[in-house]
Amino acid sequence: MLPAGSVCRNVRSTETYEVMVVDDDPLVRSWLRNALRGSEFRVCAEAEGGVDTRALLAKRKVDLLLVDQRLAGDLGVDLIRELRQEGVTTTTVLMTAVVEPGLNERAREAGAQATIVKTSDRDELIGRLRETVAGGGRFDPRHPRLDPVAKPLSPREYEVLELLTRGYTNRQIAAALGVGDESVKTYLGRVYEKLGVRRRTEAVSVAHRLGLLGVLGG
Repeated sequence: MLPAGSVCRNVRSTETYEVMVVDDDPLVRSWLRNALRGSEFRVCAEAEGGVDTRALLAKRKVDLLLVDQRLAGDLGVDLIRELRQEGVTTTTVLMTAVVEPGLNERAREAGAQATIVKTSDRDELIGRLRETVAGGGRFDPRHPRLDPVAKPLSPREYEVLELLTRGYTNRQIAAALGVGDESVKTYLGRVYEKLGVRRRTEAVSVAHRLGLLGVLGG
């Protein structure tokens, strides 16, 4: 068993793809190691989060990153986006334990090449990885598409979202709109729900991708 933060020797076969697993659950990492055993994919490094991932990538080149969406204190899409901004081009598959509306769109925007749900069996997992390294990565169809038309934002919610994308804190948003802090929390909760996100960074990313900014003309 490879402890998180470990790395194997840089031994490479032309028929082997070296994989780094980024997941803070040791049971999931163990399952992935066992599932890929005997295939052309070899788990060569394991990380629990962004710090471990960067440290390991600095030591060696891997062919494929398997990144969990729900990391301790971080989101997989955020980590992938940051790695892309830092110049990491490694082919990446985003994993998630449950289906999430809009996840495929967020993963694609962040720079992932494919997504897969962890409940997939071994054959589906290996098949998805093969498609991905061959350049035909697929985004798991079990994740529903985000439909912003079905849940339109109110004018006030648009204003809150606009200020959020400018980097305003909750208190600054409250001051700018002349409302209380609790009202801002309520508006943000509605915005997150309608956009199918859970965090500020995700809301900003989706807002840019869907062209939701500046729609009020103010």
